[in-house]
Formats: sequence, structure tokens, C-alpha cells
Amino acid sequence: MTNVPAMDRWPKWLASLLAQLLLGLLAAGLIGWANLAGAVGTIANTKHNLTPTGPGTFKAPEATGLCVFCHTPHNGLPQTPLWNRALSGATYTLYTSTTLKAQVQQPTGSSRLCLSCHDGTLAMGTLRLAPAGVQPTLGILTGKAVIGTNLSADHPLSFVYNSALAATRGELVDPLGAPKTLHLDSSGALQCTSCHDAHVEVPNFLRMDPRYGALCTACHKPNGWTGTLHASSPATWNGAGTNPWPADGYPTVAENACLNCHRPHAAGHDKSLLAQTGETANCTVCHAGTAATRNIDAEFSKFSRHPIENGEWTHTPKENAATMARHVACSDCHNSHAADATTATVPNVSGPLKGVRGINQSGGLVTAASFEQEVCYKCHGLSSATTAGIRRQDNIRNARLQFDPVNPSYHPVAAIGKNQTIQNLLPGYTATSQVGCISCHNSDAWTPGGTNPAGSHGSAYAPILEREYRAESTVVESPQNFALCYKCHDRNALTFDTPGKFPHARHLTNATFPINTTSCAACHDSHGSRLQPHLINFMLFDAVGAAVVQSRPATPATPPSYTQVGSGGSCNLMCHGHDHAPSTY
Repeated sequence: MTNVPAMDRWPKWLASLLAQLLLGLLAAGLIGWANLAGAVGTIANTKHNLTPTGPGTFKAPEATGLCVFCHTPHNGLPQTPLWNRALSGATYTLYTSTTLKAQVQQPTGSSRLCLSCHDGTLAMGTLRLAPAGVQPTLGILTGKAVIGTNLSADHPLSFVYNSALAATRGELVDPLGAPKTLHLDSSGALQCTSCHDAHVEVPNFLRMDPRYGALCTACHKPNGWTGTLHASSPATWNGAGTNPWPADGYPTVAENACLNCHRPHAAGHDKSLLAQTGETANCTVCHAGTAATRNIDAEFSKFSRHPIENGEWTHTPKENAATMARHVACSDCHNSHAADATTATVPNVSGPLKGVRGINQSGGLVTAASFEQEVCYKCHGLSSATTAGIRRQDNIRNARLQFDPVNPSYHPVAAIGKNQTIQNLLPGYTATSQVGCISCHNSDAWTPGGTNPAGSHGSAYAPILEREYRAESTVVESPQNFALCYKCHDRNALTFDTPGKFPHARHLTNATFPINTTSCAACHDSHGSRLQPHLINFMLFDAVGAAVVQSRPATPATPPSYTQVGSGGSCNLMCHGHDHAPSTY
């Protein structure tokens, strides 16, 4: 740009005027001592230099003073730092949030001064005291610097930020201990000038480098943030799909930090100032194999999946699982401020589930789940599923109640199993082993040590099963059809009967009456049984309504039953038209 003469070469009256102006700005808190000496030269090199020699594209054609577009030594607006501009009379739409505790009001103080240009309602040349009495012919600001009058997708401002607010809201830095670069006005309010210094463009006139979330974490301290993947990952965008970061962003996830998901101005959506216009897109913009290694987005295209597309913008951070509208979103299972890549022994929560609200085994709310199933219980542990499915004797479809350790039997999720004499488990599993929800409800593409994602996002097998599990009224046994059961249970032991043990093979591979072969699900409820040991809870009708187990044609008719006798048992029922009258083993 054209050189600006050094102050010792300026007329004395102009140097005196400028000194008064800078002292006024210093007293108003709009400039610090560190910036005072070089303020004029610094402003001259920024887009706030609106003179013809300014470096930006938006500037006046007439020769004017450098500071006149904001300041005047005389007749400035009262109670402002010698302000030389008219103020907008606009009424602004303010930011709202279910977690907002601050009393946000119409812009005041320095924020209103900034908006006199940046709301785009007044011409930039609208000055109280024009140089030489001639208003500059500079029109209304245009481009991305225009915030507008709708501030609902912009960081809230003009609210008192004090220790009481930090304590009430939580996850905020007490301003008494905040970095000195965080500037609050004389009333203790957070304003535009808390983040921006209009005299220094380094970059975007920010008071400090936002890299690694430094500017955001001057105020915000999300629980678990330090060490989370979004704060530490060196991953870069591979160039496919949408660029997840601002145009002036940084090359890695760690450097962008908060800006991976949020925008302080002109956010894609006003909820939580999220960057993308679609809620799910805020995750999949990276988790489609474009920045994150594993392509989770592809999982939601599978036959069976969590229907995240139906719950856009329904989730709220502190919703009550007992009263919330039924939905599922990425943030129901993952806390982006706390998630990391650590592993855990089931049933403990692993890194990707850290910091997520849940429901415990008693049905109570926990603010951070300790066990994997507590996350699932938010949807699958408070009421029975309403979707079409198998109808059983005890037709409860509430996983929390099915896994309850007081039951006669259950898969060992909430506690180790009750059958300590169980046999025929594959190596790696014992009577004291526990499993997690994800042990069964997992991606069909996942393999140990592979690159495909784990988790109950989606699968080719319903209901989001890692392996196939056929549950029709009749089905031919094969390693594929019952692959999920055979993940833990020895197929060889189940397809060849042993004297004195239950004849599983007769039910699964009936060579004499192949039409009577049936699924494991005909007798066993895979989550648990509130009626019988060995997960026995007879299927009355399969998912398409075909009858499976019924009462025997006896007088009086009694419901199907199983009675354990010593190491064996007795079934008294009708199954697929075959009368067990009763059948013992």
C-alpha cells in the first residue's frame, strides 16, 4: 500500500488529535497499551483502512483521514470512544439455546458500534463529522463481513460474563482466571471486542490466534476436552467431498479444534452454532473417510441402521431420556467434546462413548455413562419397542428389563451370567465372561484389526447385527444362518446331540422331519428371560405372524411351559404342530 508518513512528519495539530483519539480508545478499553504505539501503522495495513490507499477492496474513492470512519476528536457520540458514525436503529434477532444461561439482550456498547457497519443497514460513509464537511461516497458493506440483523447463528454478545454465570452454566472459565487477552467491557459484558481488536488483523482482527481452539477455550472448558480426538488428532482432509473447515482454516483436525464443528459467525445452523446446515452432516463431513480414517457415513446406507436421517435437530444436550421425543442422532451416542480412541473391557464405555448421558440399570439418569448399555438404555431401556417383531410369552421388548440381573437368565451384559455350569463356549469365553451391546449389534463389515468402523451404526443384518441371525418360524440350520450365535457358542456341540443333554440338533437339523427345524429364537430370547433359565421365552408368533409355539390341545389348556429338572428339563407345548406331551431330556 502507499506509505503512511511517520507521526514525526505529521502536522502538530494532527498528531495531537491522534494522541487524544488513542488515549480515548485506551480509556474505553478498545485498545491495549501493547497496541497503542503502533496502532496507526497497524490499522493502515488492515481492511479497516477505508481510505483510497487501503489494502482491501471496500474503500472510499475520496481522500480522507485514516481514523475518521470510526472516530472524531470532537462531537462524538456520548458514552462511546469518540464515535463518529451513526448507529443502526435495527432490532436484532438474538441467539437462543436450551443450555444458554446468560441474559442476552439487544447489542450494547462496542458491539453496537461494530454493527453500525457490519449489520449492513447503514452506508459506510454515514459519518457524524465528515472530513472537510463532505460525506465519503462509500455505500453499505457487502460480502461475508456483513453479519446482518439476524444474529441467531452468531455467538451471543452483550451479556454479563461473570463468575456467577460460569458457575451456573458450567463448562465455562471463571473470567477472574481467564487470559488477559479476553476483554470484557466496563460493565463486565462480553462484546464483539472480547474476541476482536479492530486495530489488528491477525487474522480476522482476532485478539489471539484461534489455532488449537485457544480463543474458544479462553471462555469455554468442555468436560473431557483435553486429549479428545477433536483436540489432538493430526488427521487432514483428503480433498474428497465438502471441505470441513473454514476457507481460512488450518490443515489438521487438532489445529481447527472447535472450528471442526462450530462457527462463531454465520453458522450453518443456529443450533449450537454448528458449521453445516444438516445436523448429521456436521459429523459425516469428516467421518465419511474424508478426514477420519473410517467411513461411518456409509454404514447409514445399509439395510438395517439407526435412522439418524429422521431426527435432524431434535436432540438437545441435556434432554431427559424419559420424556424426550423418540429420536436418534449422532450426539445421542457420542460426545464430540469428550470422545477419544481409547478401548475398554466390556461392559465399560470405550473412548467413542465417553461423556454421554445414559440410563442406569435402575432406570435412573446418569450424566456420563459408565457402561456401554447405559447409552443404549436411553432408547432401548425405558419402554418396549413399538416396531413389528417377534411375539413371545413374556412379550417385553425393553432391553434393560431383559438384562436385569434379578431375572432367571439373561445374556451377561449388566452382570455375569447365572449359569455357571454353561458348556460349549468357544475359546475366549467362559461362564464369567461379559459381553456388551456392541458384541452383537455391530457393523457387519467390522473385523478385529480391520479398517471398517465398529458400532451399531448400520448393518446388512437386522436389527443392526454383526452377523446373520435368522429368526423365522422355520429355517434351515447353517453356519451363516446362525452365525451370530456361533460367534460364542460351539456349532459342533449344537448340531450333534449328546445323550443326557438337550437335543439341540433334533430341533436345528431334523433329518426325519426337516419341516420342523427351527431357529434358536423359537425357544431363546437373546436378551434375557424373566420366566425361565437358559433364556427360554417361547416365540408364539414370528415377525410375519406365523404361529410357532402354542398350547397343547389339552383340557384344561395351559400356556406353553418349560420345567427344569436337575440337569435336564421338560417341555409341555405344541410347536409347529408337533405335540410335546411333555417331552423330557
